[in-house]
Amino acid sequence: MGFIATPEQQAIIGADLIPQCVIACPGSGKTATAVRRLLEIRRRLGDSRGHVALFSYSNVAVETFRREYRVLASEVPDLSPRVLIETADSFLTTYILRPHGARTMGASRQPFLVHGSEPFLNGFKVFDGKYPHGIEELRVRYKEDGSLDCTLQPPGKQSIPIEEWKAIKAIEQLGKTGAYTHELARYWTIRTLLENQRLWNALCRRYPHVLVDEAQDVGPLHGILLGILKDGGTTTSLIGDPNQGIYDFAGADGSFLREYATTAGVTCFPLSQNRRSVSTIIDVANRLVGTESTPFREPGHRRHGAYYLRYDEVGLDALMAAFVAILEANHYSADEAVVVCRGNAAVERLTGGGGNVGRGATGHFARAAVLRDRNGDIAGAFQYSVNAVLRLLTNPPDVLRRDLLGSPEGDAKVLRRLIWGFLRSPATGLPEAKMSAKSKWHPFLKHRVDAFLAAVEAQTAYMRSASWTKNVTVADLTDVPLWETDLAGNDASGIRVDTVHQVKGEGIPVVLYLARTADINKLLEGASSEVGRVGYVAITRARDLLLLGVPSSASNSLLAKLEAKGFIAWPN
Repeated sequence: MGFIATPEQQAIIGADLIPQCVIACPGSGKTATAVRRLLEIRRRLGDSRGHVALFSYSNVAVETFRREYRVLASEVPDLSPRVLIETADSFLTTYILRPHGARTMGASRQPFLVHGSEPFLNGFKVFDGKYPHGIEELRVRYKEDGSLDCTLQPPGKQSIPIEEWKAIKAIEQLGKTGAYTHELARYWTIRTLLENQRLWNALCRRYPHVLVDEAQDVGPLHGILLGILKDGGTTTSLIGDPNQGIYDFAGADGSFLREYATTAGVTCFPLSQNRRSVSTIIDVANRLVGTESTPFREPGHRRHGAYYLRYDEVGLDALMAAFVAILEANHYSADEAVVVCRGNAAVERLTGGGGNVGRGATGHFARAAVLRDRNGDIAGAFQYSVNAVLRLLTNPPDVLRRDLLGSPEGDAKVLRRLIWGFLRSPATGLPEAKMSAKSKWHPFLKHRVDAFLAAVEAQTAYMRSASWTKNVTVADLTDVPLWETDLAGNDASGIRVDTVHQVKGEGIPVVLYLARTADINKLLEGASSEVGRVGYVAITRARDLLLLGVPSSASNSLLAKLEAKGFIAWPN
């Protein structure tokens, strides 16, 4: 059946060319609505030279939009091709920062992205008054008075406030090299536009209409950039669900979308029909966050609904076995199910990933081995291998990582080939992750890295660091394998296990959300906290069957609260 717009969708698609704020519930057809609104704007603009832009926050979403738009546009004769569909950050760097940002940054080269693993970044540390931090941990926000609110965000730790002058000094020192992080790309883009009125005006003329999908993910710096476009005359429309704002570390908590709905001149539209989930799951979601989404789908013949399932936190293998049995008994296949966790630590426990993966280059090689052997993720493993190799070379060029991950030439091309060969050969290159890490895997690694570096020196101008062996350290390795197979080898090995952030945007027939008691308490409080919103995203991925994993230690009063929200105890 083709797309049949609901009255709500028709109102959005067919509205005048005005700024819109669309508050959409999960499964409401945001993608279908946004891409058709994009087409309608382009059709109404006729031969106007301005471009219509649609931004989202993931490459997967962008490819989906592009694919659907191509199909729809092919059916409209003489439609102007002036449409741009990009991720928000790709737009900023491709059309503003890289071509125009060098002067603002004080750089003598085209700006380039760094990820934090490049060795030259060791010379650009930010001090919090006690300890140095990598500049990739720096977060900046503009305050209403134009000053900056600056913090450092170490992985897995609380943010640390730092003085504005310290942040500016570090940013400008790095900027002179031409380097920027994802966070600083937004900062430098703002500076570039504010310091170049002609560029600002030209950009707004070129993009008179901008739509932003997943607008709950708009953080402070993206919000300022959208405000700059709006102030320059661009008609800006947002679509998203503020209850799914789960990137608090980046300031993207849904507040920008909520506030935009109250902005003068902006017309609000709802998308309240959930076409993804069965009515019992929608009812639970409504009760949790106070929404009034309505169902569309009729349930199928298989068991469906929202349940809670008790589990022992030290017996996750038993939980996975029970989940497999539930799927089989209710005629669901393994590829229809996902176990969803709040963080990577729980994913590692369920999939058999080792916790101690070493330091320095060893740590990067270890992660590469696990990704290759456990996940079959060669692309991800290659990135970790590149990070490791860069730590072993003497003064590698600042842009070498970028080149190795892109389309290198000359020596970089040869080095890329050697790294691929090392990664793809468990027998002679990167050792298998199933070996005992400390006693077997590491000795093999050190011997083979020595041979690899000899090949690099023989075939390129790159030289190994005099202290390379210190980077291939045994520190923080234990004698358990990097990839333990006890859990991965059971009957649950065919079931996908992933974080909430990775499944965001998906609809999945069966979801088991593995929660801790603290997570459940926050979920019951609604969408007022990031943990609560993370839980909401997890449960609204389920199409037919939702299982909330509840620790066996949870109190009866907590279970009663879950039942009051519509969850049913899974029968033993």
